Amino acid sequence: MAGRPVCVYMLEKKPEIVVAVDGCGGDRGSKHIVNAVNFALTLYPYMRLIICGPVSLQEELNHGRIDGKRVEFRLSGQAIPQDAPVNEVLERYQKSSMRLALQAVQSGEAQAMVSAGGTGPLVVLARHLLGEIGHLRPALVARIPAGPGRHALMLDLGANAQSTAQDLADFARLGDAAARLMLGLESPRLALLNVGTEEQKGSHVVLEAKSLLDNARELNFCGFIEADRIFRGDADVVVADGFAGNIALKAAEGVYTIFSKVPGIKRVFARLAHPDWLMPWQYNGSVLLGVNGNVIKSHANAGDDAFAVAMVEAAKAAELDLANGMRDILTHAGA
Repeated sequence: MAGRPVCVYMLEKKPEIVVAVDGCGGDRGSKHIVNAVNFALTLYPYMRLIICGPVSLQEELNHGRIDGKRVEFRLSGQAIPQDAPVNEVLERYQKSSMRLALQAVQSGEAQAMVSAGGTGPLVVLARHLLGEIGHLRPALVARIPAGPGRHALMLDLGANAQSTAQDLADFARLGDAAARLMLGLESPRLALLNVGTEEQKGSHVVLEAKSLLDNARELNFCGFIEADRIFRGDADVVVADGFAGNIALKAAEGVYTIFSKVPGIKRVFARLAHPDWLMPWQYNGSVLLGVNGNVIKSHANAGDDAFAVAMVEAAKAAELDLANGMRDILTHAGA
């Protein structure tokens, strides 16, 4: 974390935000979570955490000089495997840390939750425990860089492995509502990710989705966008199916990682080639739109700083009252 820009949210006194944390998700172990918790509490001074996890995590927290007034621990002896079948997620893992964190949101004890666990189990449990908004299929959205001091949104980032044309149209409606709240835009520009911008280019699903969106007069749909334009500010919301969206984002992160790890003098020139606002760790934390609660998905292999950012994203979603705001906008639009 040394040398990285840190934005501490201390500009004005804010009400306390409670975020529940799935302490069994992710690939890096208990010590990583403790480091991330310390950083997150520094980044967001008005956040309190409910951390669900095993005894080993509780011991690490006890030795990690964590502020006991801002952290509550809840013991869970279960972790849900990334590839657990749907029926097992719902029936076998009643005491899992992921479920306990979601139940804290369900009961109103927490205003948001964050997990680095499996996307499939998280989506299944969130839909089951929190319920859906309207008839729209939930999708994962994240802020992406669109220039210095500018952001766009991109969805779906992996909540759905397969999507229909109607799903893509629904994602656009979710993205439109999210951009109004998260980016403060009155008429977000929506674009559909495709392999070209020509009218008749792309799969039949993408072409059918374009037809649906062309006819959605309440949306500011601007047509297709190619992957090399998604970080250039050409659209405020980039819409994709979960498969393509996840690959596009991870490919971009992978290219950045290669540049950041070049040896010797090359690192100096690589540093000049990629400005600070492009650093992927700053954008960790995808919001699961379309459920009745603020649910944030972190990368499983996120580092300490990135997982801390995901906790802050959860607090910011709660501060915006994002899930309720989404429901109000979508209900008014008849979605």
